[in-house]
Amino acid sequence: MLFASLLIFHKAKPEFETFFDKFYGIALRTTWDMKFVQYLIYTILLGLVVSVLGIGLSRFRARRETDPKKQLILLGFLYLLLFVVAWILL
Repeated sequence: MLFASLLIFHKAKPEFETFFDKFYGIALRTTWDMKFVQYLIYTILLGLVVSVLGIGLSRFRARRETDPKKQLILLGFLYLLLFVVAWILL
């Protein structure tokens, strides 16, 4: 999900203008593509839901107190952070 979010983020951001673009008069998109920003938010929300469900399921599947749970919690916070960053960039 993170890789998909990064790809969508790359498609959504404004295009970078180079010397050759100016020289040849190529028109570039200078604003965020809101269609892809919307896809980005949906992808991050889906990742967040999957992460929260994974944390919930790990609570039931853990047979011992020492079973690792930190990775799932960290992934959930990572998705939450990405969602907040995407929301701010709107």
